[in-house]
Amino acid sequence: MTTLGPTVINTTSMSDSETVAEVPPEEIPEEGPSSRKAITLSALVLLGLFGGVIGMFVAMSGKPSEALADASVDASASPWLVPATADAGAPTVTLRREPAAPENLVEEAPSPADGRILKGEVKSGVPVIRNLTGLGISASDAQLLINALDGLFDFRRARPGHKFEIRMDKATGRPVSFRYEASMTDVYIVKKQNDAFQGKKIHVPTVKKVKLFAGTIARSLYAALADLDAHPTLTGKIADVLSTQVNFYKEQRPGDTFRVMVEEESLDGHFLGYEPVLALEYNGVKSGKKRFFGFATSPGANIIYYDEKGVSVPRSAILIPLHYTRISSPFGLRFHPVLKRKKLHNGTDFAAPTGTPVWSCAAGKIICAGKRGANGNLVSIDHGEGLSSHYAHLSRFGPGIKTGVEIKQRRVIGYVGSTGRSTGPHLHWGLKKNGKFLDPLKYKIRPGRPVAHKHRAALMAIIKERSKRLDKKRIRPASEPLAKVPETHDGALGVEDDF
Repeated sequence: MTTLGPTVINTTSMSDSETVAEVPPEEIPEEGPSSRKAITLSALVLLGLFGGVIGMFVAMSGKPSEALADASVDASASPWLVPATADAGAPTVTLRREPAAPENLVEEAPSPADGRILKGEVKSGVPVIRNLTGLGISASDAQLLINALDGLFDFRRARPGHKFEIRMDKATGRPVSFRYEASMTDVYIVKKQNDAFQGKKIHVPTVKKVKLFAGTIARSLYAALADLDAHPTLTGKIADVLSTQVNFYKEQRPGDTFRVMVEEESLDGHFLGYEPVLALEYNGVKSGKKRFFGFATSPGANIIYYDEKGVSVPRSAILIPLHYTRISSPFGLRFHPVLKRKKLHNGTDFAAPTGTPVWSCAAGKIICAGKRGANGNLVSIDHGEGLSSHYAHLSRFGPGIKTGVEIKQRRVIGYVGSTGRSTGPHLHWGLKKNGKFLDPLKYKIRPGRPVAHKHRAALMAIIKERSKRLDKKRIRPASEPLAKVPETHDGALGVEDDF
């Protein structure tokens, strides 16, 4: 008897219940016409059944069922990986005889490396090569993929969460291409060409769009921008431009208004970041009305901000070390929340979300990178000539940050946290000159200078065009009642010991 199923065919000549007992020769009756007719009929039946089985074999080997086709490899390959055609990529069906069940036809499972795309990501504390071999490729092949990007990407800069894909060759089971994503826009690929791997960095097109925001401060600049659906990082960029012009701790007042023009970058609808501010207006009750415009004398040159008369904004000799949401406590005497008395606050507290990058305000040498009592995770940097800077309450340190390391200005040294004696995430930034603490926001302010004569016409044209765009942008009223100006500033987020 023959049993047909959707994908498995079991064939036997007879079932156990249909076994025919042997008949002694002398008991076999003579053949007659009826016997020959019965034999002929049985032969035709058997031939028909055998033909049906053969037809089923041909149908199965020529066209896999939908259930089998669904077992094909991952089809969500990246554009640079060319997917196999329907014929080449469809799994083959191999018929084989199983010892335990003769004539049992089963599907051969695809090889693990049969044209598959292996996906993974860099794990914390695990070298990249081990992340690759963990997917099943050999160490030698993994090293070849890494070597193909030599000079393009330094895998010592690999970070946990970086994603990668490996396309395997169907015939050999070895890699034929490799994709490594250091970020949404920093993508590197390796392809096998003429028995050698070749790597390159690919350009990921992004969308840049100029946007204008205009609002009224009810509680803080940060809250006002959030009400306009601006990303929080825009607060820090505005504060950078106005750092020497508006004291956001003492001079910011409910009712102050602002307009800002900035270029926003996105990829597939995902926000990536803001370019430097193009134009900015701040109209404060205490600070007055100010407008500044970004201008670079040549492509790639540093952007300098100028007022409406073409004079640059006074700048500090050092950088504010992060993009912050607000200054929670300035330098100077304040009421100590633990000792219940006034005490010198030897730095400036910047409130910012946990994980916000913190960078060095100037080039120098790290003299401390570790836990220091109430300061929590602390980094201290010697800048020479008696100047040192200090960064407290970090959640963690930046890559490669340790005592004795020489660093450049704007090198990421850690990330905002709330370690040590702290009541909320913030950065305490301290500055010492010859052993004495100074207000870091007032250190060596360089006066502004008029733009060079040869660039004046270009700058004034930019100022005229962007001023018109700022004027056309309507300022949105505050969406909540204006907050009352606090009489004291005792809401400190942290209490630091001397460094």
